[in-house]
Amino acid sequence: MPLPTKAPMIRPALPILFTLALLLAAAAPAGAQAPKATAGAQRHAAAAQAPGPTDPAELTAFLDGLLARELAEQHIAGAAVAVVKGGRLFFAKGYGYADIEHSTPVDAEQTLFKVGSVTKLFTWTAVMQLVEQGKLSLDADVNTYLDFHIPDTYAQPITLKHLMTHTAGFEDLHVDMVTLSAAEIAPQGTWLAAHIPARVLPPGEVPAYSNYGAALAGYIVARVAGRPYDQYVQEQILNPLGMRSSTAQWPTPPALRTHESVGYTYENNAFQVFPNLYGPVDLFPIGAVKVTATDMARFMIAHLQNGRYSDAAISEARILTEATARSMHTTLYTPDPRILGTTYGFFEFSDNGQRVIGHGGEAEPMHSTLFLLPDQNLGVFVAYNSTGAGSLTSQHLGFQRAFFDHYYPTPVVEPIQPPADFAQRADRFVGTYTSTMRAHTTFEKFVTLLGMAIDVKNPGDGTLLTVAPWGEMSFVEEAPLYFRQVNGPFHILFRADAQGHLAYLFTDFTPMFAFEKTPWYATLSFNLWLVLASLALFISMLLVAAIRAIRRRSQSDQAPAPRGARVAIALMVAISALNLLFVAGNFAWGEQLVFGVSLAYSIVLGLGVLSALLTVGALMYAVLAWKERYWGIAFRAYYTLGALAAAAFVWFLSFWRLLGWQY
Repeated sequence: MPLPTKAPMIRPALPILFTLALLLAAAAPAGAQAPKATAGAQRHAAAAQAPGPTDPAELTAFLDGLLARELAEQHIAGAAVAVVKGGRLFFAKGYGYADIEHSTPVDAEQTLFKVGSVTKLFTWTAVMQLVEQGKLSLDADVNTYLDFHIPDTYAQPITLKHLMTHTAGFEDLHVDMVTLSAAEIAPQGTWLAAHIPARVLPPGEVPAYSNYGAALAGYIVARVAGRPYDQYVQEQILNPLGMRSSTAQWPTPPALRTHESVGYTYENNAFQVFPNLYGPVDLFPIGAVKVTATDMARFMIAHLQNGRYSDAAISEARILTEATARSMHTTLYTPDPRILGTTYGFFEFSDNGQRVIGHGGEAEPMHSTLFLLPDQNLGVFVAYNSTGAGSLTSQHLGFQRAFFDHYYPTPVVEPIQPPADFAQRADRFVGTYTSTMRAHTTFEKFVTLLGMAIDVKNPGDGTLLTVAPWGEMSFVEEAPLYFRQVNGPFHILFRADAQGHLAYLFTDFTPMFAFEKTPWYATLSFNLWLVLASLALFISMLLVAAIRAIRRRSQSDQAPAPRGARVAIALMVAISALNLLFVAGNFAWGEQLVFGVSLAYSIVLGLGVLSALLTVGALMYAVLAWKERYWGIAFRAYYTLGALAAAAFVWFLSFWRLLGWQY
């Protein structure tokens, strides 16, 4: 899955903070990483449409040029594209290399790509198959089908509909999701029961992309079907469609192993092989499928043909009834009918006047996206084998943007005029809005500081300016709480709470999650300055203490300082050292947390606890310093400032769940 990820919008000051932010890299939806939208790229949805691709030769020329630019500019080793139209394969081609060392080119018919969260479309298809058979109910409490219990945090139970639309209300966690050793893979049924995320939102209210939720659905499929998830998908979806060069099984069958694409990252002006990452069996439903481009074409055709597939070798295969397939493509959840939402597993990617449903995927280092245009009977799939493609598979941007602006262009929309009184009301909307795809109750909450957010500003001209991972855009109010892009078709929508305070922002760009209004004390800017100021004081405290100690040794005839003053200084030295070691420890071990919490990192967390206990003493001695007049006024003030910085750092650790062992 996506959006992911992966922390978008890396800001210049962030390297100063802990590398714990890299946890987002584990399993984000493709929408979580996005390039900035270019001016004029967004088009109006109401104009006459071009017919789309009609000539295979012209499509080949277009894609050859587009992929050549993408591979060169983004440092991508290889890619594959498949386009289906009218129930048939219309185009398929490989680009670049599947294996650079052996000069193996990408073959659209044979090269296997890890498709990451596009796997979820197979999971949701499997769910709907079992619904057809009467073995699953989309409205039943998921606990009905589990051998462990999801806590009853809210009165409303979680259902399969909630899982399909990512509205179950789970927090987003990544620790212990990945291993570098295949021998350490947790067996089926153990990981999900041991890693239940907290339910932080009432089900059905707000989207918050959840890998755990999709994995839970896959586990339910396995339990109800009476066989492992990968076996079920292989037997009930891939094999009937003739997807013989693809697999849902792990490990990859020997006959296909030689066709797997190598994964690459680009470092030091050269392609480097990306290490193989493994996850628990319980997480197979969120990203285990490996496909060729032409095999994925068969899956797209089946969905576009309402569950049916046929070709020269297959007289007819049906993976869904026509009624089920049609319903699966209809909108199941949207925060408002005017905002794009989610179907039974597909996200609405509608663009340039075309209804589009799809899903992006990321399986480090590979990236992919699949989108269907049901009204045009057209489907497109593209997969890349390198980390540089992260900016190309986000909905409405990257590959999709280039494809739609070429084949379904529309004229620029007429600008909309803002209401006369909006400039006086604009400040109500100003602030930072943070993605609902985040942790709340564990130390991963800290990653929120570096996660996806939208800053809403008031430029004073009757519009709202949004600064988002996909770029800056201006919006004009069309109706209360509802805004349209000034020179484009996209919309944002605000939702107020019972007291009338703005609580959420929804956008067409991310139907898989919303953005929650962020209080000032939880913003990146406030916390960044708080941490930097505290660290500066801790460093200065160590330097000053060292200078004072050297001076005392050189002045042996000087009377010893009062015992209380010596204890006070010792406390502050210990606190400063512990907090600096805490930060250093996060740089050293924080980025490895996706593989689990090591003993070394547990010790790092213990440093924060010890520092917090000593901070209580430092605050007491700050009071005593003024009462007993340990030092001159200037140094007393300096010591008090240091004690307050230590207290502020304790608040920081506590608020972001870094105080203690909260995982």
